[in-house]
Amino acid sequence: MIETNLGSLMQNFKPQRVFSCSHTTIEVDGVFVRVPNDGDNSWVPLTREFGKGHHLAVDIEDMLQDPGIIRSARVSTGRDSSAVNEKAKGLIGYLWKDRHVTPSGSGVVFRLKQDTPIGYAQPFFRLFAEHNELSGRYSKLDGPYYTPRNIGYKTREEFDQAEQEAQELYGQLIDMGIAKEMARLVHLYRFRTRFYQTIGLRYLLEFLTWKNVTTRHGETEFYEVRDVIKQVLKHWTPWAFESFKQYPNSIDFSWVNEYIGNYRNQAVLSQVLDSRNVLNKGNTTLLRTFGQENHILSCLDDYPNPLKAFGHGGMTFSMSVPIHVFRQWVRHRNGHWTERRVDFDSIVLNDSFFVPENFRKQKGKVGHYEYVEVEGPENDELLEMFAKHRKACLERYSRLRNRGVAAEIAAMNLPYCFYIPVDWSVSIESLFNFFSLRCDGHAQFEIRQYANSVWDMFAKSFPVLAKVFAKNIHFGDSELIKKFV
Repeated sequence: MIETNLGSLMQNFKPQRVFSCSHTTIEVDGVFVRVPNDGDNSWVPLTREFGKGHHLAVDIEDMLQDPGIIRSARVSTGRDSSAVNEKAKGLIGYLWKDRHVTPSGSGVVFRLKQDTPIGYAQPFFRLFAEHNELSGRYSKLDGPYYTPRNIGYKTREEFDQAEQEAQELYGQLIDMGIAKEMARLVHLYRFRTRFYQTIGLRYLLEFLTWKNVTTRHGETEFYEVRDVIKQVLKHWTPWAFESFKQYPNSIDFSWVNEYIGNYRNQAVLSQVLDSRNVLNKGNTTLLRTFGQENHILSCLDDYPNPLKAFGHGGMTFSMSVPIHVFRQWVRHRNGHWTERRVDFDSIVLNDSFFVPENFRKQKGKVGHYEYVEVEGPENDELLEMFAKHRKACLERYSRLRNRGVAAEIAAMNLPYCFYIPVDWSVSIESLFNFFSLRCDGHAQFEIRQYANSVWDMFAKSFPVLAKVFAKNIHFGDSELIKKFV
């Protein structure tokens, strides 16, 4: 029975690397492999016949992923074994059916490499995972854009023309020495990005259980990526995937629109504690604070990390932020974010785009960049080029909307600098890391302005903690913070 069970799993385990749909490619770059006990010769070194280096012949049972779930579950019973016995498949089904998901979160971990349009990448950054993304601040973004398949001929012509204009302008700005972090503002909201994602099986499965999330991507091709993830799991974790198919554990979110409609206009700014304008059209609004300074400081008695004491206090903000700034900000993951639905029609109507006062040029090498503001007639010329580009994008958006193209599709031709509404509830512990990194002189200017506004509100709300942070914890170079010492 044991051999039959193991043989069945081995037969269905097909470790393929590349999976794709019309817009996204996911590569399985790495997985957990069980390391054998010392003295166990199940891993056999093989010398290549040609070339240099060595190969290891790894025992198939150590390579299988589903047994990782079993080992994680059985450790609680003292049977931490790699054995795949007759009860193993049933155990995986039982765990998933009854929503005992911790073993699938820790027992199977994927390192995925994704290539996807920028608008389709954002949902993945909200999953419980670690990410490292290609930086448009340090690298040229000069690849082809994504164009949806489900558009008509005339619409496709508009998309092609928009891409040509944006790519040419981006190249022109780069040739003029404009910093990459600013040149990317002219890219359209459909350039492609690449990132690594380290994520537990549990969170991929949970993503597949969410149904009727209609607040986003109702008209786009984004959800094709579900089938890509299913193929990854079918090949790499066949037993877990079979359990998912048998017990979908779907979470139906069709009810949320009723509450959004009832409470959207009541909720946000009824009790504003503080508010600051940031950049040309952004703002940071403080809605509430929580935690008492004396209680928080008394909790420094925590062990092994006294900084956890600062988790007993925090702040909630409502903000309007340029999308490229938010993409940096959301990497500070130890907080609770809400990206509110973007009303692209209003963005276009109100011209809600970030426009810099001065463009910047980039000098030096990675890790030692210097940014110098462009001034005088050259800056005026750049602002005029940017305004012309933005005007063309807005006119194209309006033409597409008048033709009946959905807002989310038409918005793919807007420049990557529109403002979006977000809410952020964050602990003081997380704010300390945010302040050290984003108030720092090496942070991009735009996010630094937001960080400074948040710091000012924090220092007024928690003056004692601000001084404790500035004196003992701060590791950046911000003079604004250092003056609190």
